[in-house]
Amino acid sequence: MLGLSMGAENANELGYRQSVTPDDLQGRMNATLRSTNRAMIVIGAPLGGLAADALGDRAVLWAAALGFGLVAAGLAVSPFRAA
Repeated sequence: MLGLSMGAENANELGYRQSVTPDDLQGRMNATLRSTNRAMIVIGAPLGGLAADALGDRAVLWAAALGFGLVAAGLAVSPFRAA
């Protein structure tokens, strides 16, 4: 399910990013987002592992699900939905 949702999200995200970013800034914007993404993986993976060790897998997965739900609810009521 995660792979399917990531595949659907990536095309929409990229299309939106390219439509709102001026042509001369496309490369810089892409490099910045890729660097930020990689950095968050390097930081988030160990922190997630430490949290799972300290709190248990189930608690951390519920916290992540709650976080995703809050983000989805926020996006649903924001102007982003009509972008």
